[in-house]
Amino acid sequence: MKKLLATLLVMLPMTVMGQPKGQTINLIGMCVGEFQFAETMASYGEVPFLTMLTMRPVDEKLENFKGYPTVMFMNPSTLSWTLAEKRGDNNYCITAVGQNIQPFIDNSAIM
Repeated sequence: MKKLLATLLVMLPMTVMGQPKGQTINLIGMCVGEFQFAETMASYGEVPFLTMLTMRPVDEKLENFKGYPTVMFMNPSTLSWTLAEKRGDNNYCITAVGQNIQPFIDNSAIM
């Protein structure tokens, strides 16, 4: 099972970039161990760029939240990036991937 998840994780950037515009894929469940995740990020030249705490609701009323340590990885040459939450037992779960990361300079960049 771990090998299957690692294979899916390696193929994820190719899958996302190959999606027709306007379509999304479900990243829930794309979790692997810390070592496999680090190897995959390194293979794409992505290094840790930001750390943060992601808050997720734990009830339907959206009154209670749980925090997850989150890391954004970035390739400084290609400007690709991956956002991953660290879940229990040193597993990292991909929550988003993208391209063309740029610094926020003014309000003209807001879509």
